[in-house]
Parts: sequence; structure tokens; C-alpha cells
Amino acid sequence: MPAWWYDRPALVDLAILFLASLAGLVWLVGWLDNPQALTSNGVFKAMTVRDWLADYVKTPLDPSNFHYYPFVAFLCHLLDLTGVQTGDPRRQIALINCLFGALSLCIVYLMVRAVTGRRDVAWAAAAFHLGGAFFLNLSISNEDIIPSYTFLLGSMALAAVWFVNPTPTRIAIVAVVFALSWLFEWRLMFPTLPALLVAVTLAPAPIWKRCLRVVVFLAAMVGTAEIAMQLWGPHNGNVGTVRDLLWTGKAVESGWAGFASRKLVFLWVGITEYLLGGKNLGDLAYLSALRTEILVATVFIALVAIGWLTLLRRDVGSLNARVLAAVFGVNFLAGEFFNAYSQPQDPQMQINVMIWLTVAWAAIVAAATRRYGPAVPRIAIVLAAALVSYNIYRMAPARGADGQWRAALSNVERHADPARTVFLVHGFEPFVSETFYEWRGDWNYFPKLGPAPSPKPKIKLLAFVNGPIHQPGASGEELAAELSRQIGHAMDLGYEVVADYVWELSEANFTSYLATVADSSKASTIYRTLHVKFIGTPFFVDPVAGAFFRLRRAD
Repeated sequence: MPAWWYDRPALVDLAILFLASLAGLVWLVGWLDNPQALTSNGVFKAMTVRDWLADYVKTPLDPSNFHYYPFVAFLCHLLDLTGVQTGDPRRQIALINCLFGALSLCIVYLMVRAVTGRRDVAWAAAAFHLGGAFFLNLSISNEDIIPSYTFLLGSMALAAVWFVNPTPTRIAIVAVVFALSWLFEWRLMFPTLPALLVAVTLAPAPIWKRCLRVVVFLAAMVGTAEIAMQLWGPHNGNVGTVRDLLWTGKAVESGWAGFASRKLVFLWVGITEYLLGGKNLGDLAYLSALRTEILVATVFIALVAIGWLTLLRRDVGSLNARVLAAVFGVNFLAGEFFNAYSQPQDPQMQINVMIWLTVAWAAIVAAATRRYGPAVPRIAIVLAAALVSYNIYRMAPARGADGQWRAALSNVERHADPARTVFLVHGFEPFVSETFYEWRGDWNYFPKLGPAPSPKPKIKLLAFVNGPIHQPGASGEELAAELSRQIGHAMDLGYEVVADYVWELSEANFTSYLATVADSSKASTIYRTLHVKFIGTPFFVDPVAGAFFRLRRAD
């Protein structure tokens, strides 16, 4: 291990980096006042964390997020004890992510300094990583990916440094840290496992010894999962065997799964928005608004990729370069293939796959520094500061929305009594996440719904996306018929059915808005059927939530 890992200047650097980035990220959380600005998924995770806080014994484990909920609930409990955002895990998770975001930057610093041997390049790499739009946004949001990402980044950094000389102990440590990452978020296993297995076989040795390294890695990884499962014992929701942790099948049989040509555009947007802007594009109708940003990011990423590949080709005989390329390059290729099958534009699907960009940028800066001198890392830090500034600027329109939504929900409640109303929504808009958290929603309420009024759950939703997501094999006619039946049943029970602004979208816009989960033919069928069977009349308009429409049967 290099001596600088534990010498005083290195420790001072790490302390400064950690404390400064943590303070900056926490400040951004307060400044933005909108912990679900990037994606509302974290709100639903916060609801489960709230269940863990209420009953740590009976709340079930989730095999796909095996350690995430209990671990984060414990940290939220510590924040409760210190009086920080007491009783509000939705905000507390954002602060916890700040902590792990700062730790991730320290990992980047250590890895780049170990690989390049340069302190200034390590600082430039950490600054660049901080500036990446998805990393920056996710580090101040309540999405659930950053803790698992930090463990993943740690395992990849150790592999990049240690797999040049992969002793059994080193291999086992990397495997344990890697297992901890996917025990927090199961899907992280797939793009990175192939990368680590390729990397661990590169160091010269007989074939049998290289195969033995793979066996050691897999044994340590599976053993870690087995120990985790055994430690939970008979806890509610614990899996029966370790195989149930290795394959949970999360979202495989859903509308998110499957290859489609339209996903290639979302994939391109996800890759570019990772760096610039950080928008979670769910509607291709807004693609033109991001055109300049996407093109600039495309050119920059392409140039970085070409530059790194040139360096790798020049250093093809270097084991260090080949290990680095295997860890981060294979992770990228496998990850984007996986993303093309699932949710390619989603920030949490891109953040673990695009780590290569920081590594490639650091390699280019290091090579330029050797040729042109120490001014290069300083220029790189200035560019990183500009990147951070731009991506913060792109956050600004969402600033303060959290407080605005509190007032909006009160206004909605004044117009539409939740006990007597079923809302028809798209399913991904902020209205859904905000009401679900504040009014304690339940997606499984409908089969148990009794006559109006019904105070529980306070928010009752029917969503256009539910059918395409949960019944991906159903036709547009079948999905439209089922949603029409649900609307009619709610009306028969005495409820008013109130649609939000999605009702007044044109067919083209509605189809575009459903593009992440349904093809255009299926979405068009749903739209046409609903607008034939029901008529929506303007009900009220909220400045934040938008327009609402009262539905009635067309006949």
C-alpha cells in the first residue's frame, strides 16, 4: 500500500475534501428545498423507511434492497435523536446521501492518486466527479442509490488498484465490499460483476490460478450474502436461501423491461444528462428543449472516450491500464446494455455505469500534466467548478417546490374531499409522490375500496402507467378496458373521479408522456378509449399542481 495513503498530507487532503464537500452538499439541500426534484422515487422509499422507524421488528425486509431500509432507518433514527428534520425521513435521506456523496469523492481521490501518483490530478478528478449532474443531484436528493453506489465505487476502486497483484485476501475484500453494494441495491450486481471477474483474471498466472481467483471472488461474495441472510434470522421478509438474494427478479416482468427502439433515444439522453443538466427525461416531447445541452455533452463525452482509448492503446502492455479498462470499461458496456433493457434515462441507472468518465478524464489530465506541466490540473479544476456551477444553475427552477407543494395539497383538499374522491393521474407526476407521502397512500387499496366516503387511504389514485407497468403483456384494448372499469366502479361507489392535467394533453403528448413504459400504439388506444367513454369538465386549477377535471360517463 502506498505510504501516502496514511501520511499526514493525504489525511489532511481527505479531511478537507470530505468536510468541504459534505458542507457544500448539505447547503445545497437547504438551498434547493426540494429533495425529490430529480426523481420522486425516493419519496416512496422514505415511506418504507418510515415504516421501519415505526416498527423495526415487524416491517418486512425487501430482498432487492436487503440492507437499505434497515440501515437508512437506523441513520434516520440517529438524526431524530439529534433533532435534525425529526420525523421526516423524506428530508433526512437527502442529508444521509450528502454523507455518502462526500465519501464517494474521497474514494475517487484515493483511487486516482493511487493510479496516477499525483495529488493535483486526484483533486481535479474529485472535483470533476462532484460536478457530474446526476451525481450532484442524487447526492442531495432522497433517491436511494447513493449509499449502495458508494460501496460499489469502493469495490471498483480497490479492484483497479489491487487486481494488478490480486492476492486471495485482496480479492476477498473487494468481493465483500461489492456484495455490500448490491445487498443495498440488487441490480448493481449485473453490470459490475462481469467487469470485476474480467479484471481479476488479467494478472499473469496459469489458467488454473486465474480460475481460482474467480472462485475466491464468488465464494467471498456469496458468503457475504449468506452471512447477511443468516444474521437476520426469522425476521419478516427474510429470504429462504441465498439464491433468493442472488436473483430477486426485480422489475423483470414489468413494463420497464424489454428492448425497444425508442429506448435508444432515452439511452442517449441518460448518458449525456449524466454530465450536463441532470434531467430525468420521461417525455420525448421535451427533447428539443435539451438539444444544445445534449449535443455539447455528446461531443465532450466522445472526446474523452477517444482520448482515453488512445491512451489505453498506447499503454496496452501495461497491466495497470488493462485492469483499469476492464473494471470501468466492461462495467460501462454491460451497464448500458442492461439499461437499454430497463430504464436508460433514469439517473440511478446511469450513475453506476458512467463512472468511467471520471476515470478517463483523470487519465487524460494526468497525461497532459506530464507533457505540459502542473497548470493542467488547475485548469481542470476550473472546468470542474464551471461544471458544478452550470448544474446547480439547472437545478434552480425546482427550488422551493417542497414548501409550495405543502400549500398545494391543502388547496387540493379544499376543492376535492379526499374521502369522496378518486384521482386519475399519469403516475409519475409530483402530485402522486407528494400526496402519497403526506396522505399515506396505498397502491393496493382498490380491491378493498368501500362506498364513499372512505377516509383511508386518504389519497386514492388510479394511474395510467399502472397497467402498462404491471401487465406488460396486455394489449392497449385490455388495459383501457380495465382502467375504464375501475373508473366506473369508483363512480358506482359514490366517488367523484377527478383527473389532473394529464387529461387535457393531446393524444400525441399523452403518447410521448407514456413512452418510458408503453409503445405509441398501446398508449394511443388507452387515450382514445378513455376520452370516448368519459368526459372531463374543468374543476379547479392549482398554481403548483395544475388543472383538475371532474369526469363523468359519456353516455
